[in-house]
Amino acid sequence: MIRLLIFSIGSFIVFSIFHFVGKKKKPCKRALVSILCGPLVLILVNVLSNYTNVLVPLSELSFMTSIAGGIPGVTLLILTSVLL
Repeated sequence: MIRLLIFSIGSFIVFSIFHFVGKKKKPCKRALVSILCGPLVLILVNVLSNYTNVLVPLSELSFMTSIAGGIPGVTLLILTSVLL
């Protein structure tokens, strides 16, 4: 759990720097949205697993992937789950 928290804070800092260097408005807000969007989609995929027959196991690694990768990261988890 501590690793997940440290990883989240690190991702927030990196995303904030990327948005600041890219001259985006409100870089901290954009970084927070980037970090929160991935895990929410991951949970949504698992909630809808009864209808879609796609289940991504919830683990520390899957949450780290969804935090760092956002929606494309969750898409990668879904593809690996379906193909393997």
